[in-house]
Amino acid sequence: MTSPSKAAAARTDGRLNRSTRTRAAIVEAFIELIRAGNMSPTSEEVAERAQVGLRTVFRHFEDMESLYREVNRIILSSIEQEFELAPLQGDLETRLRGLMERRGALFTRIQPFVMSTLARRWRSPFLQRTYKTFAELQHTYLLDSLPEVKDLAPPLQRAVEQLASFDMWNRMRDTQGLSQKDAEDVQVEAILALLATS
Repeated sequence: MTSPSKAAAARTDGRLNRSTRTRAAIVEAFIELIRAGNMSPTSEEVAERAQVGLRTVFRHFEDMESLYREVNRIILSSIEQEFELAPLQGDLETRLRGLMERRGALFTRIQPFVMSTLARRWRSPFLQRTYKTFAELQHTYLLDSLPEVKDLAPPLQRAVEQLASFDMWNRMRDTQGLSQKDAEDVQVEAILALLATS
């Protein structure tokens, strides 16, 4: 026979497990909506996709900012291995091509989430900080991989940074319809040409 204390503990554990599953379902619903092309899901859409009530969403997340933070944590954890790759070796072109290939693979994985951030950041201080951090990471990894860029005049440094950026890559992929490989080739050739003139 189960003691009253054990029965109470089991009920508590059951509620906690349901709460954890519900919270995870809400986060997954948000992620699925973005992957499906909804760049700015509303709380109502998230609730419908997660098959929970709107009140349930806000029992688990006090506001959309807290939901954004949890989604960002999940996305970062899924790509953290991308930031643990061995440093690039070789001559300038080899390192540059390696960097663009790595970025192309990463950008492809996170494209919908970056576009979603851009769509919503005007009303979200957290997403504004997130996008700024993303830009700073691109800058840091560029200089780590291509220290030659540090020797350029500031305007040329910024030009290289723009050529290697998500924004440039996304415009070629989304607006110009280039393949991932073609977009990487354009970035490599453009940066090499710019460096050759400096």
